[in-house]
Amino acid sequence: MKRILVCLVVLLAMSCNKVNVSNVPYARVYLTLDLRYQDKDLVGLLNFKEITKPRNANEYVGFAGVLVVNGYEDQYYAFDLCCPNEANKSIKVEADNTGYAQCPKCGAKFEIALGTGRPDNGVTEFALTRYMVTRRGQELIIQN
Repeated sequence: MKRILVCLVVLLAMSCNKVNVSNVPYARVYLTLDLRYQDKDLVGLLNFKEITKPRNANEYVGFAGVLVVNGYEDQYYAFDLCCPNEANKSIKVEADNTGYAQCPKCGAKFEIALGTGRPDNGVTEFALTRYMVTRRGQELIIQN
């Protein structure tokens, strides 16, 4: 009986933290960033960059563009710029140097410095669409 009660408490606690997967349509992402030259402005805690158009051949920038952030402990994270609450290509979240991005239309605020993309202020239940970032020396490869 004690085990059942513990399991129920654990399941209840886990269900309270559920964030739904974004409803932003799938779009291909592939970017190569060079932290030494063209993208050196990403070096430094909470620095970010928005890429809305391919810069080279064979690059893809997702549904509305890619937001790249240098989060805590020198970890890089990438998200689609589209607000998942709006799911409209022309409505893009705006990042700042506090580790958050906010939608200018609905006011939804998302955590980006820890790489979760989770909503912070209760306006939406959807998280930002996150992309995989692979670091190879001073290069970042972003893809889905």
